[in-house]
Amino acid sequence: MKKESIFNDEVSLFNSIYVMHKAFEKFLKTHVNDLNINKAESKFLGEIYYNEGISQREIARNLFVSEANIAKTYKILEKKGFIYKKVDEKNNTRRQLYLTEKGKESFEEIIKLYEEYHHFILSDYTEEEIRKHEEMMKGIADKSLKFLK
Repeated sequence: MKKESIFNDEVSLFNSIYVMHKAFEKFLKTHVNDLNINKAESKFLGEIYYNEGISQREIARNLFVSEANIAKTYKILEKKGFIYKKVDEKNNTRRQLYLTEKGKESFEEIIKLYEEYHHFILSDYTEEEIRKHEEMMKGIADKSLKFLK
């Protein structure tokens, strides 16, 4: 007899997270193609949009990816005309990242898509239910990071 586990429990948190992740990826893939931006690039752009002048190292830390990954993504987004960098006037070794006008406009379109998806999947819940669930998920996410240490 096979062991019962979170893998075969349809309502387990882990299966639910997996399904939400895959559904969101599919949603983005079908809706973001016109912008020529993938999910990882949208997170990168978001880091710059909300933190103008952020460094590549800070983005890597915030997104839990390697600096090499960020350098590669930077080159792609620069080539697409979404971002540029400047040397920090106070620290010549630090490069500050900024969005171009095209980058800002594209990211604001992504915000609309995220909000559309967010509204659709949560439309059956009250604000209080949503807030409680978000707080619980934040706690789970924070604890997940502690597990990695």
